[in-house]
Amino acid sequence: MTGNRWGKVWLGVLAGIVLGLFAGWWLGGDTQPAKDYTTALTALEEQRREDYIVLVSALYALDGDLARAEERLARLNEEGTAQQHCCADLVANLALKYIEGDKGLEVTQDLATLAYALGAGGEVLLAYVVTPTHTPTSVPTATDTSLPTPTFTEVPKPATMDLTATPAALPTSTPIPVPPTPTSAPTPTPVPTLRPLRWDSRLDTWLYPPVRLEPAAAEPGQTYWRLVVAEWRSPDESGGAHYIYISTLDEAGNPLPGQRVFVDNGGRTILVTEYKAGTDYGVTFPMYGTLGAYTCHVEGLSDRVVGLGLGTVKGGKDHTAFHLVFQRTVKQ
Repeated sequence: MTGNRWGKVWLGVLAGIVLGLFAGWWLGGDTQPAKDYTTALTALEEQRREDYIVLVSALYALDGDLARAEERLARLNEEGTAQQHCCADLVANLALKYIEGDKGLEVTQDLATLAYALGAGGEVLLAYVVTPTHTPTSVPTATDTSLPTPTFTEVPKPATMDLTATPAALPTSTPIPVPPTPTSAPTPTPVPTLRPLRWDSRLDTWLYPPVRLEPAAAEPGQTYWRLVVAEWRSPDESGGAHYIYISTLDEAGNPLPGQRVFVDNGGRTILVTEYKAGTDYGVTFPMYGTLGAYTCHVEGLSDRVVGLGLGTVKGGKDHTAFHLVFQRTVKQ
């Protein structure tokens, strides 16, 4: 994670230098002192225009400054001409060209993310949009039902023999041996009761395409991550939030921080659970893609929740939320 961050920083520095040199080189080609250079980039040949757009998208991926990106892209449009293109179309068309030509995932994601931020849409672009990770404000979520307390059956101790009674006289006095005091039977170790899965029925009845659970292929005796809670918050229930709330528990049902959680969306985002004061979830992930865009699971052998996203139907953008809880479990 740290290596990727520094790689982005160096990429941004290099892209800024190249972008400045690129514009300066072009503008410096004409020594006419009275010429207006603000629209000189419109005369760039096709390949140089594409290179320029790629550099602008790389800088946006680093600093997230949309206004600055629009200002840079505006230099490609010559005012007063009938062939003026909007910034979103320029970037979206180049992103689709990179997708069709398989020209590199990171550059394609930068182009698709900038095009989406500028207002371009389409399912093909959405699959490559990289969403930033935010630290959200605390949103109330449902309180988990406490685990059932296992009950045990106490094994009664056998009654001891009463030795206080005086034996009847016998013709031949024979000592009666004292029997040993019996020991109580050991209490068997209880087998933990599996926590039942709390699955919101709306996940596979209201939503289309439906959200589904893919169980882990665990063998008896193997430790794996089992989904125990899957809840959905409608646009009226989410309070405007658009997050996936994810928690990890140990075998006893206690919060277990420090676990790596994967969210797949064409690429992979790695999150680490960390329980903060006043919250009952380990980590959050902001959703920008529609239903069917995201898959969530814990690192290692784990159940997978497939088909998460915004809205109630594919293509919808209504703000909704999901609450997922995974518990470390030994397969019985």
